[in-house]
Amino acid sequence: PPAPSVSTALSRLQKDSDGPLSDATLSCTYSAMQQLLPGETQDAAALAMGQTYEQLDEGETGRLGERGSENAESAAPKPSS
Repeated sequence: PPAPSVSTALSRLQKDSDGPLSDATLSCTYSAMQQLLPGETQDAAALAMGQTYEQLDEGETGRLGERGSENAESAAPKPSS
């Protein structure tokens, strides 16, 4: 299940004004930030095809329909002629 908050992870970060970071700290910080997802829900598995994280947070259906019953054919490329 997704974490209820990212505040624990973010509280461990250091401000630029605290001085230069060691290479090890910088690497760990970069790795931690790569794991964050956009939005409040923080659950990529709940995202439907064609749905934005903002729509997920607001409980809105994405452009291709609800998760599990998306209209994938509407997302497929169409021949130009």
